[in-house]
Amino acid sequence: MSPYQQAIVEATAANGKDAGYIEDIMRNDIFHSTLDWQSRAQLVRGAREAVKMLKIYRADPSLAKYFPEV
Repeated sequence: MSPYQQAIVEATAANGKDAGYIEDIMRNDIFHSTLDWQSRAQLVRGAREAVKMLKIYRADPSLAKYFPEV
């Protein structure tokens, strides 16, 4: 588990598999960048927003296959 995924788990109580999806969503859909320049507060807010987006993605049949539930 990456340090970012560990922070995601701490901020959101997500499981390890979902933490990987959340990290990817943060990089590609929220910040459109690497995560190393984000403050801790920004990472926490981004992780919480990414959890919401993951739920939306899983509700869409065309996207759900890319984010299988554990």
